[in-house]
Amino acid sequence: MTDWGYRAAAILARHLPLGMSGRIAESLADVYVATHPRTARAVNRRLNRCAGIADSGYGAARSLAAAGAPPDARATYRAFAGAVLDFLREPGSGSHQRVELDEEARRILDRARSEGEATLLLSGHFGPWEAALGWLSREVGPLDALAAPHQSRSVERFFALRRARNGVGTLSAGRPAAAALARLRAGGWIAALADRGCRARRRMTGLRGFVPIDRAPLLLARRARARVLAGVSWRGEDGALHVRFLEPFSLAPTRDGLSLQQAAMRLQQFFDDHVRAHPAQWYEWTAPALPEGHGEAGG
Repeated sequence: MTDWGYRAAAILARHLPLGMSGRIAESLADVYVATHPRTARAVNRRLNRCAGIADSGYGAARSLAAAGAPPDARATYRAFAGAVLDFLREPGSGSHQRVELDEEARRILDRARSEGEATLLLSGHFGPWEAALGWLSREVGPLDALAAPHQSRSVERFFALRRARNGVGTLSAGRPAAAALARLRAGGWIAALADRGCRARRRMTGLRGFVPIDRAPLLLARRARARVLAGVSWRGEDGALHVRFLEPFSLAPTRDGLSLQQAAMRLQQFFDDHVRAHPAQWYEWTAPALPEGHGEAGG
């Protein structure tokens, strides 16, 4: 899709009634699933594998499978279409910008904000992650997203402008890693995705879970001596955008810092637990298939 296509979708998202735009998005998702059966089967296999693994302690959350509604490709593409609509709508429009945090998440965020340290926010393609970034920028101040550039410059330009309207900068052109390092060394906040296009040579090894962990953001945080704050988001049945955080940590050689492997294990456990609870709201299509017999993060 070109930037004109995204602009047209953004206009529809802003001006059509909420229910109508949602129904159109769901219909388009259904058409995609019907016309791409091979992709749908692959997504179904992954969803069934993720949902079929026993929950390892994600609070009181239940997976869709446990709730009696096994997720399928249709459900996940519909959820993805909803996440795209969230991104295209104007900031603060309607109930879709309502954000819910539990007491632990609020405590973690308030402390991270008050301490004023350089922070690498690490997440994945979980729920309405772009909308969550826009909300977080209003909570903590200037926030830049370290993003892989789109093949189309026009699409990349559209996404950068759209993020900017939500208060989020985009680091993708030129030397984005160097720009992110400078931003962190100046005490800023950078957001990155751990599962984005995680090529084999960059993927942390020795892990037994199913959300891949890219070593590049961790190396960036270590070099900048920045703390790592992991977060996840999902659209709840109540229509609210829900956000959770993992206790932040630093990386060696800082005092009490974790090794790269320890950090990757901690992140994967947190992300895996989230995917177990919300398997239809993980949108990283290129992640490697979960091997048979795996699913518990290495101990």
